[in-house]
Amino acid sequence: MALVRDVVIIGGGVMGSATAYSLAVSGFSGQIVVFERDPVHQYGSTGLSAGGVRHQFGHPANIRFSSYSIRQYEQFGATMEIGGHRPDIEFRQRGYLILATEQGLPGLRERVRLQQSLGVEVSLLPPEAILDRVPHLDLQGIAGASFCPRDGYLDPYAVMAAYEAKAKSLGVQYLHEEVVQILRSGGKATGVRTAADREVHAPVIVNAAGPWAGEIGGMAGVEVPVQPLRRQLFTCIVPGELDYPLPMIVDPGGLYFRSEAGKRILVGKSDKSAAPGFDFQTDRNYFLEEVWPVLAERMPLLDRLSLDRLWAGLYENNHHDHNAIIGAHPDLDGFYLIGAFSGHGMMQAPAAGRALADLIQHGGYRELDASAYAFERFAAGQLIEEETLF
Repeated sequence: MALVRDVVIIGGGVMGSATAYSLAVSGFSGQIVVFERDPVHQYGSTGLSAGGVRHQFGHPANIRFSSYSIRQYEQFGATMEIGGHRPDIEFRQRGYLILATEQGLPGLRERVRLQQSLGVEVSLLPPEAILDRVPHLDLQGIAGASFCPRDGYLDPYAVMAAYEAKAKSLGVQYLHEEVVQILRSGGKATGVRTAADREVHAPVIVNAAGPWAGEIGGMAGVEVPVQPLRRQLFTCIVPGELDYPLPMIVDPGGLYFRSEAGKRILVGKSDKSAAPGFDFQTDRNYFLEEVWPVLAERMPLLDRLSLDRLWAGLYENNHHDHNAIIGAHPDLDGFYLIGAFSGHGMMQAPAAGRALADLIQHGGYRELDASAYAFERFAAGQLIEEETLF
């Protein structure tokens, strides 16, 4: 006999769990089930991400969503408390330091003005002020930087686990089964079938499958413009002279690095030549040839680091404009998407979950307006122009 639920969420990563929690905590009276095929999230993008969180975007919607999310992260332990236990997501607000060349400085100034107009505590720094914060940087070619002290980084797996635990405490059901079919009747999604031959009927189906969102869309017979793209991260043991915590430092060429526990740094740089695909292979030579030389040029003492660990995860890349898609699919009633963040999902998960929960529960946005992220923007030619994607 088929189960009957009110909402089915496909994917129990941070997006699916944030949506489930946001529905449950707001008094939604229906029954919610989350399907997550990988109970340890070995290949999920959430746990494999760098955990960076920043206000510093160039589009108003992204700034508002990140601002809301950071406020939630600042009080996350208290909000997610269960039975006296407060989860520690290790949110370190050490700032984002975004470096700019002379050519890039006018655009950086414009973004800072926009961010400040929306209430972000961000400032422009001249080279001497940059060195006050990070004295070991080599600023050759750098004309200035922006810095926001409330930006930082956190433990993404801990965030996801806290959302899941809190959602369960509020009555959300989690099933570790793989969805293999979207059921539909006419132009409406009506449920799912799993690899265990379980059938669940529901009027609302949420595609929160991250890099697999395009495949879930294919099961539903609709296009979801999401492609998986491999991105690699590296942790390195640093020389003893680097005895102070680093903010997240973003180089004009896309390299980024920050402090990590135990005299280490975490480093990333997107490989723009990577072809779409479910590729989790690591490439040590990419670090040696493309990452380390740029890193050592920007901070010369890191010429003496040692590579400690490397891993690969997947961006859920929206190939139209590399920004989120949130809302109902225009070609299938009852089928929703929350995803396609293309690398900044952790930064906006609390806001995205809240917005989609309101849309499902109330039929429209209340606390946060996510209309800029709608599917319909592609057909309308209203793409989100965002320069600060790394």
